Amino acid sequence: MIIFEKDCIGRSFLQIVFLNSGSIFFKDGVANFAKEILNRGTSKKKEKFFSFLDENAINLNFGINHEYFTVSVKCLNNKRKKALDSLIELFSDINLTKEAFEKTKREIIAKKESLKNNNDYIANKNLYRAIFENTPLAIPVIGENIENITKDDIKNFFNELSENVIIINGGEKFDYEKFIKLFPKKEKEYPFFEPIQKNIKENKEVEQSYIYFASEYNIEKKEIHLAKIATFILGSGGFGSRIMEKIRVKKGYAYSAYAFNTFKKTHKILSGYMQTKLENTEDAINSLKNIINDFTQNGITAEELNDAKKFLLGSEPLRNETLSQRLLKKFNEVYLNLPENYYQKELDLIKNTKLNEINDFIK
Repeated sequence: MIIFEKDCIGRSFLQIVFLNSGSIFFKDGVANFAKEILNRGTSKKKEKFFSFLDENAINLNFGINHEYFTVSVKCLNNKRKKALDSLIELFSDINLTKEAFEKTKREIIAKKESLKNNNDYIANKNLYRAIFENTPLAIPVIGENIENITKDDIKNFFNELSENVIIINGGEKFDYEKFIKLFPKKEKEYPFFEPIQKNIKENKEVEQSYIYFASEYNIEKKEIHLAKIATFILGSGGFGSRIMEKIRVKKGYAYSAYAFNTFKKTHKILSGYMQTKLENTEDAINSLKNIINDFTQNGITAEELNDAKKFLLGSEPLRNETLSQRLLKKFNEVYLNLPENYYQKELDLIKNTKLNEINDFIK
């Protein structure tokens, strides 16, 4: 699938999304390790490979999440051929020398050690470990057992990449066919994971509690606009949202308290977070539960619906200002199998939503 939008800014952008190539499809930590080793350049040129890119104002970036692997290219329009030739060179000669492999492993292990001091990371990791217990989603993308990764694991990752991709191209068109032909034709199915109800508490010597929560939110596609309105009012709308208003403004328990939707191929959840003083932890959690229970049982008011509509419709132009914003929307339409131009049509759906309709949905 190809998503293209022309833009006269003198620079071009290409992102290749390899489907079925996220961390859940491979051994613990392998996908992230493979992504990192690409930053070692080629086995022949090593880091000098990236010096050439710098000289030509070519930027290559690689990304990984639970579901897919991405390759991104940014360059001046007249450097597109050099950029694609460099990408082909890199994937044809990945630097899997002992030196590059061991250095990558050390750096990932060091990063994991530093994350032990990131309390938000730990809380979010524990959330996924709890609600997706015994599934690949319970393992963070960076991995847990880095020491066990071998060169063969990394080779297997690149061998498993296929031409089953979504191509996002902005600016001028890239001649990306040669790169795609490096990969065979194969396709995998995405598994879907239902969250379970489970709590995890980890005690640390900290001054605050970091509280992350989630719930099943397995809605249908025709309900996405309703979920956007409902969650905006509940917790994603900042000041004025139910959670922020009652947890922070009225009780003074948290500097920030949010809820938001996560709709992916592999899972659909309502999740959120807040931080509070240790002594307020239990009362803050109980208050959160009460807010959500009241929300689901009694719904929203006409005033809340009108305010949400005004914000969501009024701020839409700000979400379409840049080329990358517009391309991301088009990608989500394709990736999540939404109707063409869904996000434009969604504005009318939001505008025409009735109070009884949204409250029936919330219940």
